[in-house]
Amino acid sequence: MIPLILCCTATACISTALVLHMIRVGVMDVPGHRSSHTRPTPKGGGIGIITGFLLVFPLSQLWTQGDLPGPALLLPLMAVALLAFFSWLDDIHSYRASLKLGVQGVAALMTLAGVALTSLPGSGSGVMGNVISGRSVLPYIPDYLVSGWVIVTLAIGIGFLWLVFTTNALNFIDGLNGLASGVMAITAFALSLLFSHAGKPGFTHAALLLAVALLVFLPFNFPKARIFMGDVGSQGAGLTLAWLGIEAACTTPYPLIVPFMLGGVLYDVAFTLIRRAIAGDPLAQAHRSHLYQLAARSGVSPTLVTLLHWAFALWGAIAAVTPLPLAAQLSLVLAPQLLWTGFTLHRARARDLGKW
Repeated sequence: MIPLILCCTATACISTALVLHMIRVGVMDVPGHRSSHTRPTPKGGGIGIITGFLLVFPLSQLWTQGDLPGPALLLPLMAVALLAFFSWLDDIHSYRASLKLGVQGVAALMTLAGVALTSLPGSGSGVMGNVISGRSVLPYIPDYLVSGWVIVTLAIGIGFLWLVFTTNALNFIDGLNGLASGVMAITAFALSLLFSHAGKPGFTHAALLLAVALLVFLPFNFPKARIFMGDVGSQGAGLTLAWLGIEAACTTPYPLIVPFMLGGVLYDVAFTLIRRAIAGDPLAQAHRSHLYQLAARSGVSPTLVTLLHWAFALWGAIAAVTPLPLAAQLSLVLAPQLLWTGFTLHRARARDLGKW
């Protein structure tokens, strides 16, 4: 316990020092007509989050497990480092969307390769055993589809889409102070408890250290923002959380814990993309028409919107661990989202926000 406490302390110190350094460096996010903020604010706080996590996690493994992370953990960590580094460059230079998507795809494939190496093929245990059995990674598919190659193909395809979509969703949702970082911190902390209960110390440490890095950033960003995460934080931490979500699906009794806890984020992004596609709007173009943005623009306190999304995350955790059929669990997650959608769209129409 003492080594883990010291590792958490080290993560907090490194992350805090780097966030303060980025505030002093002052790479500014200048507001445009599509921004939610109104004054230039430093960005790049995610460098503190990701660096603290990536530096301390391998050391925590060496200290507590007696060895540095093997390929199964090293590949996802390298993927996070790659995406975070590229995202920081994108924060400065603003690359085209196709290049961003390509790098995200490479990072997702590296992550999936690490997941596949968690156990040896045919061992009947760990991730690979669960993929082959099909009952943990994809526990709700029909029995007639449960065969080795079908399961592996489905798992790879769904895993790739999950990693890329979740990473982007957490990036898109990072437009109000504390929203993305708070939701990710709550989810990561819940995962650390779940992994600990499942007897997975490596993943427990990863989730806990990520939660610590996010939590020490939060006071710098919420309720008043001294600095933003930037893409380096939202995408780097987003990929980490999406990876841990796959590991939770493979190794714990609650395979949908992360999708449910991120339900508010995933729903908002999916709803907005579908609505914009139907309207013929360019999907890659920056905009201010996410539900959380419409709510803030219509006069709802941004702090209240953020706190509501934190509540969505906690509600998702309750839904995931409640012993109910899948349909009932999904209903629990979707019900508040539908109410929130109706409330937000009603306010947006009543206040004539223009095209959204």
